[in-house]
Amino acid sequence: MAEQVNQRIEGMINELEQMKRTNLYTDDEIRELSRKRKEFEYRIQRRMKEKDDFVQYIAFELALLEDISLRRRQAKLSEKKKDIEYAIAKRLNKVFKQFIYRYQNDVAIYFEYIKFCQSVGFNYAVSAIIAQMLQMHGDKPKMWQMASMWESKEQKNLENARNFLLKGIHRHPESEILYLDLFEIELMFAFQAAENEEEKEKYLKRAEIVWRSGIKNIPDVNYLFKLCDLSIKFGIDDATTNTIKEEIWNRRTDKNVWSYIASKELEECHWTEIEEYVSEEFNYPPEVNNYIAVYEEALQQFPDENLCTKYIHGLLGIKDSVCTELQKISTIKHAWNYGHENGLLTNEMYAFGISMLKLEDEITKDELTEIIDAALAKNPHYRMLWEEKLLLNKSDEKKMLSILQDAGKSLKSEDMLALWNFMFDKIDSNVVFKSCYEKFKTCENAIVLSLKPKLLQKMYEHNGIKAARQIYDELIRAPPTQVDVHKIMIDLELSQEKPALKNVRKCYEALIQHHGTNNIEVWMDYMDFEQSKGSAALVPTIHRRAIGMLDKNVVDTFIKAQALAKLK
Repeated sequence: MAEQVNQRIEGMINELEQMKRTNLYTDDEIRELSRKRKEFEYRIQRRMKEKDDFVQYIAFELALLEDISLRRRQAKLSEKKKDIEYAIAKRLNKVFKQFIYRYQNDVAIYFEYIKFCQSVGFNYAVSAIIAQMLQMHGDKPKMWQMASMWESKEQKNLENARNFLLKGIHRHPESEILYLDLFEIELMFAFQAAENEEEKEKYLKRAEIVWRSGIKNIPDVNYLFKLCDLSIKFGIDDATTNTIKEEIWNRRTDKNVWSYIASKELEECHWTEIEEYVSEEFNYPPEVNNYIAVYEEALQQFPDENLCTKYIHGLLGIKDSVCTELQKISTIKHAWNYGHENGLLTNEMYAFGISMLKLEDEITKDELTEIIDAALAKNPHYRMLWEEKLLLNKSDEKKMLSILQDAGKSLKSEDMLALWNFMFDKIDSNVVFKSCYEKFKTCENAIVLSLKPKLLQKMYEHNGIKAARQIYDELIRAPPTQVDVHKIMIDLELSQEKPALKNVRKCYEALIQHHGTNNIEVWMDYMDFEQSKGSAALVPTIHRRAIGMLDKNVVDTFIKAQALAKLK
């Protein structure tokens, strides 16, 4: 192995000498290049080779080629390219061949090799690489497509590209991508022969044979859609497009066909068969009228929420060149109302539509209530609708409480909790808030417990400190309470213009009564309060009470924490 490596290193001497003579690299840099190459050569020649050895070697040499190119531009030097760059490229070519031979099953290596050959001008070698790749990976349709693309895009040889696709289809008769590419190439031939009517017809006939052969093996209607798009794109023969459109129309038992036809109507690709569904009541451009007609006929045959969502989304995406902004808004409202009246709106579409109607500000409260009630009859588990209903009635506490009671019959506990939360955030009236709080106390405990801190804060914001103290007393008389309940009340007391220390101590006492057996933080906070704002003389007493009251397994932690706090 050492002898083989030395031979290869000797083969590099000339290019290294030329690098030195042209002053592209210094002596130190050349020595480092030589050392690196020797290391890489040993790694790719050893018995137990690893893929990473080749990857790193190739990456090193490619980076070197880029660096040489940069240095040449900076030095404005163009001589000795054959002795330097070409020699490196030839050696890299050999390394790539070794790499592929060693890891023939790795498709990515072939692609990297092809990219390398393109970058250094070895285009003549690509055909052989592709042939080798197909020999090893001809079981993958993508490989035949890639071979065809190389011939058509890089070599500008459509005939060779066509032959690759024909061979690929022979091996993969159910491959959509190969049929589509072959169809496109036949259309390209026809486009190039546009001046020769006989030649053009010949290629169009071949294109028809291709797509008709494809539909025998590919049942997916999306294949037809792609064929139609390609035919429209080339626009060289209406007859070809029309036969494909006819085939699409014959598949109209598939709801996706209606969506496709509707989208093409907006692009002025018209199906005469849909004219019987078009209504004259709308004052929109013909393309939009056709779109609406197709979707509403489809929704009659396929009452499907997702199809209705596509209907609305398509209108949202209409281009400005098709209709005015006012017409666009009008069509969206029409489509949304159609979905609402026929029970075809998803929860997301209801949310979108209600937001739109409120933004337009052209709907009365009664009309919006009617829409929301109809939506709730279909979607009683959708919390957003209950929220909207609460918003409509936020000045009437009896109505709000009635809505909450109705919601409780359909919503899960977490949604019900969020609904109460939402209501308390939206209430403006102090009286309404108090009434709602009284009703809230009769709710299930899980909801009450989780909202206690918020209730306390909101009561203070609506009705002041006296009301907050009253609700706090009620809350601590009905444990459990969260630590946050007590902390909020402590903060409220301390925020007063003249804080009453006895009220703060009352909160701390309730806090340690409820949480003082396993939470050292509540004791630490209590002592910190007395030290900084209350009476420092009481701190030792609180410390002793903590040691006596805390669970034995946290007493040591408390003592350590207290000692650290004193050091700070």
